[in-house]
Amino acid sequence: MCALELAKQSNSVEIVAGICRSNPSYYHYNELDNIKEDFDVIVDFSHKDSFNEMLKFALKAKKPIIVGTAGLTEKQIKDMEEAANIIPVFRGGNFRFEVKEFIDDVVEYAKKSDEDIIELIETHYKTKKIPSETAKVIAKRVLEETGKKVEIKSFLEYDELINDWRVGPLNCRVIGFQELAKDVLTIAKLMKNKKPKGIYDLDRLLKEKANEEFSKFLIEAKKQTYANENIKKGQSSRVGSHD
Repeated sequence: MCALELAKQSNSVEIVAGICRSNPSYYHYNELDNIKEDFDVIVDFSHKDSFNEMLKFALKAKKPIIVGTAGLTEKQIKDMEEAANIIPVFRGGNFRFEVKEFIDDVVEYAKKSDEDIIELIETHYKTKKIPSETAKVIAKRVLEETGKKVEIKSFLEYDELINDWRVGPLNCRVIGFQELAKDVLTIAKLMKNKKPKGIYDLDRLLKEKANEEFSKFLIEAKKQTYANENIKKGQSSRVGSHD
């Protein structure tokens, strides 16, 4: 519901069709193949039992897919990785830009820590699947970049939609789905024109975005240098040079 409301307020994102398993009247359709609207990106936050059909639909439509569905089997993950060579696929244990900063901070903390094992305590709303995908991402990043293991301790305590992660002095708490919906729509915009080159995640998207912006800066900067005959020249400060 958050995504629908945000899209209505946006000038750059429109949700044209969708399916909700628990409420058929929530969106326009009850079957994927009935969708006729043109679209740019598919966002899947459904159930692992629905994932196979969703991936087939994305391949048939030849559109990027953002996968937020948890609990995928090894076979489903393998199918998704193979699909990533045909269509752009985004799958991250984390979709929140705020949480991404926390993950980066945890990695830096682990690098400086004298502890061989880093303890991660996560506390979530009572229907959350644990350990969370975010916790798995943190453990993977820390192991890859520091060689240290992360011990995950998961608890389900909150009646409200609260997710909380703690590592040493670091803490990240997110409440509700409003910001999640906002960040997912931002990811959808970034994925729109991507090429099928393996699995994308938030780290990769932001790095590529930064590289693209830097490249644009370099191109624009070069247009404004002495090599451009149309740019106004300053008085030369060196013999035989152009300023």
